[in-house]
Amino acid sequence: MEKLVDRFNRRIDYLRISVTDRCNLRCVYCMPESGIMNKAHDDLLTFEEITRIVTACASLGVDKVRLTGGEPLVRKGIVELVGSLSRINGIEDISMTTNGILLNGYAARLKEAGLKRVNISLDTLDAGRYRSITRFGELENVEDALRKAVKIGLSPVKINALLLDGMTKDEICRFFALTLEDPIHVRFLEFMPVNSFYKNAAPISTGMVMDAAKGFRRFSGAGVRGFGPARAFRFEGGLGTFGIIAPMTCKFCSSCNRLRLTSDGYLKGCLHSNAKISLREPLRKGISDEGLRGLIMSSVEAKPKEHGLGLEPAESSEYLMCQIGG
Repeated sequence: MEKLVDRFNRRIDYLRISVTDRCNLRCVYCMPESGIMNKAHDDLLTFEEITRIVTACASLGVDKVRLTGGEPLVRKGIVELVGSLSRINGIEDISMTTNGILLNGYAARLKEAGLKRVNISLDTLDAGRYRSITRFGELENVEDALRKAVKIGLSPVKINALLLDGMTKDEICRFFALTLEDPIHVRFLEFMPVNSFYKNAAPISTGMVMDAAKGFRRFSGAGVRGFGPARAFRFEGGLGTFGIIAPMTCKFCSSCNRLRLTSDGYLKGCLHSNAKISLREPLRKGISDEGLRGLIMSSVEAKPKEHGLGLEPAESSEYLMCQIGG
């Protein structure tokens, strides 16, 4: 089996797939209040096309796949897609990032189809603030989904909490408490200034998380499967962990192992770069398996050394976060 290695000697073995640009929430940092102009149905990759792309990637050494959106659970047939991907030779780990609103009704079927683990985007444990951030979401739905994911054995179950203005040390400690009695893994994410429509971004320092942790309980370093670039820690006696992902103040580009597939069929080597290769049109024109692998390898060869966020001038992404899955 061939292996994908880029110009900077990084082994590429992870594919993130945005299956839709649609979402059932309107989080203030992710999408304008008016929503976005969604892609036409014919512009989206079919599940058969996604499966063929993943099969080609697997033949080149990719063994991990994550389904994202938008919100992946709003796309019809998502359980069947998970089942198809789980049957591809070489794919060992299928995960999903979701806002959790619909997860309670899907979790058991997704696990049976082959989903191994799940990330739930949850930026607050206060119901009022949750409605304010998501514009109309109900926290209770996400809490039910979190309990269901743990109960049925998806592992690890992770929470992605974005560090935004208004998050207090008390709230951070509420997230810490989730990791004590259940195998829940909380990752605090540093805000990335990707979209210009979010004018009121006032990110807080990751140092605030560590300060809160020092006053909460004794903790030490920990390893968690699929924790990616996060630094992970476990509180004394806790079943879960907490961690920090800091793409701005502590770049981890040197160890990036990812490719990203947009819902409209473009393969990208970096979330924050506009460099992309279309796979949809070649697929629909009958490209061979060998030709498809060649396009994938070309995308790997074009993968940049690092993102340019925080630099002047910075490249502005043509995709919103809701369109490419973060």
